[in-house]
Amino acid sequence: MSTTIATCAFPGTYDVDKSVELHLSYIEEAAAAGASLVVFPECSLQGYPADFRASDAKASLEPFLKTVETIEDGPNVALIAEKAMERGVYVIYGLNEATERPGVIYNTMVLTGPDGLIGVFRKVHVGITEQVFWRRGNDWPVYETPFGKIGMLICYDKSWPETCRELTLRGADLLVMSTAWSLRNPADGDDDIWIEQYKLYDQVRAVENSRWFISSNFVGELGGLHFFGLSQIVDPLGHVVATTGTSEAGLAIADVDIPGGILSAYGLSQGPNIIRDRRPETYKALSGSLPITIDG
Repeated sequence: MSTTIATCAFPGTYDVDKSVELHLSYIEEAAAAGASLVVFPECSLQGYPADFRASDAKASLEPFLKTVETIEDGPNVALIAEKAMERGVYVIYGLNEATERPGVIYNTMVLTGPDGLIGVFRKVHVGITEQVFWRRGNDWPVYETPFGKIGMLICYDKSWPETCRELTLRGADLLVMSTAWSLRNPADGDDDIWIEQYKLYDQVRAVENSRWFISSNFVGELGGLHFFGLSQIVDPLGHVVATTGTSEAGLAIADVDIPGGILSAYGLSQGPNIIRDRRPETYKALSGSLPITIDG
């Protein structure tokens, strides 16, 4: 059974009206191509916040705080939900999520579909400078869809193998990552070390769990950072089946057999044995029963 998936290399903007127009346009394009799911980057709705400067905190925080939205009554959240329902597609996008507690904001992925809101994921691993903007999430929910179970993660989260393993153990078929992953040194172009690491993470997370991995990143300059796109769909054997490349905005689209891909990985590699043959009782430093002996 084939499912069409689209993932977007998104030209980010802090103009939320323009951003909404872009989201709706890409959803329309994906739906016209027969996509059941379309994925956008981290903070795609309002833009990944510019580098925080302690010397001028107000300049960083004021524009960020002006555009946060709640999921329950955010006007732009509603517009994207309406488009998903109108076109009968599932949409994952990034939101700077306000809550009923003033100043408590999360870096959130929203999953909405033909029948409205399905669920959210709040970024768990939030870097030191990012903690100026966001609280940390504390759970790894998995959501059912007609084409498979979806587990979500955001950017820095994919640096830990435990994140995708937790989602896999909870039943996820699709590991979907929204990110704002920039170049370390723009002068290095496609040889940039952070591009190489990004590719490795996507493929290894797919292989080590025998699951589909979908990533969506910004492309172009935003807030002083240079993003390289590379939004892609990776099969459970680690093959990149669709990619936007490192310079073009737009959609990577592929028709995939989600359960078939997982079964192929089971047949051609260690597959379910990786789950069966785990020895969690021996991972004593990981479980906390032995002290960690390296500094963080």
